[in-house]
Order: sequence, then C-alpha cells, then structure tokens
Amino acid sequence: MSAIVRTTTGWPSLSISIFLGDFVDTTVKENRWTRGRALLAGGLVLGLGAAATLAAWTDNEWVFGGSGEGNGTEPRTPGTGVYRMQQNTWTGIAAAANWTDEPNANGGALTFTLEPEKMVPGKTVYSSMQLRTVAGSEALDVSLAEGIQSALNQGPDNSTALYNALRYGVYKGVDKATCEAGTVAGASVVVPENSVLTATSATTFHLAAGADADTPGAPENLCFALTLPSTASADLQGLNTVPVWRFTSSVGQ
Repeated sequence: MSAIVRTTTGWPSLSISIFLGDFVDTTVKENRWTRGRALLAGGLVLGLGAAATLAAWTDNEWVFGGSGEGNGTEPRTPGTGVYRMQQNTWTGIAAAANWTDEPNANGGALTFTLEPEKMVPGKTVYSSMQLRTVAGSEALDVSLAEGIQSALNQGPDNSTALYNALRYGVYKGVDKATCEAGTVAGASVVVPENSVLTATSATTFHLAAGADADTPGAPENLCFALTLPSTASADLQGLNTVPVWRFTSSVGQ
C-alpha cells in the first residue's frame, strides 16, 4: 500500500510518494533456508551416529538343530535310525548259516527235508530259517505279510494246481535240528498249520537290536511246515510249484 503526503501551503509545490507496503528481505530468507539445510544435514549425521552406537550394543545368540549330548561328548544332530533285517536259509557251505538281504521275490530258497517231487498225500515236510536285525539296526516287529505263487516259469515246473492244493504253517522258536525232525508240537504258531499258501498272519514277533552298532541282533528261529493233503488228486503227480512268502517289519515297540 502507498500514500501521498503533501507539503504545507506556501512552500513550493512538491509531491513525495512513500511506499508503505511490506518489505521482503531476501537476505533474511536466504539465511533461514541455509540454517534449515544445516539443521537437516546435522540431523542426518546424528542419525547415522546413533545407528552405529546401537550396533555396537547389539548381542546375538545362534543355535543349531541338535538333540542333546551324544554319549556326553558332542551334540547329536537330527537324523534317522536304521531299520533292517536279514535272513538265513542255511544255504552256506555244508548247510551253514548264510545271512543275506533279499528284498525282492523270490528271495532266499527254503530247503525242505524231502524233495518236492517225493511228496505224497498226507506227507508234511519241514524247512528251517532265521531272521535277525542287521548290525546297527533298531529293534523290529515282524509279521508274515504275503503269500503268493511265483510269477516265474508257471507251468508244469510251477503248477498253479499244486500251489492251490498245498497247505502250510509257520512256527517260531524252533531251532534247525528240531524243525527238520518235525518236532513242532507246542511251538509258538505264526501261521496255523494246514493254511492255504496265500494265508498270512496278524501275529507279530519281535527281533531285538544288537548289543552295539557293530553287532547284529539275536536270530529268531522259524520253521515252515508244508503239507500235501491226503485228499490230493492223482492229477497232481509229477508237478512242482514255487510258493513265495514275504516277511515285513516295522519299528519295534
């Protein structure tokens, strides 16, 4: 805003214009901006200094997936145990023990006390075998889970008719000599005698773990009894068959 101030009468005529509006002092404005930037910069410097100070006061603790002390020495890391068994069907030299792992059919061969071609109606033949846990394995519970006729060479040398006619049973706790003698009366039954060859058993038996990681578990003696019923047809003469059984195991309780 502006105003005109006139002189008093008698003086030469003179007009003076005076600007009475707002003044903007650019020097002051620049000083304020400079101070603001300085404060901002100072704040940033102070922020970095504070972060560095906090880092110096931070403490970290790390842990890893151990599961306690192992034998009082080093922590044990998470892992899995060994759960395996193996079989002996007495096929070593001079019918000595011969421990093998047979995960596939047909597996180890049972040696019966009488050759199959010499079976007659009403005759039972016996074969001994053993199962045990391998060295380093945990204890296992075992059951006889499956009975089938071998898929190999089906025909006169692997007769389905003879397979269907035969009956069998399995006993536990019968040693080799006792089994081969047929002395199974009173023994613990795994599969009842005179069962069809496809019969299995829900009865389980226990295989103990070895005393240490280098020792297999104690063997469990098993005895198979194979019978040609007295009612067998004469049409079964001159035939052979290949029955196959599968044992399975799970973690022992």
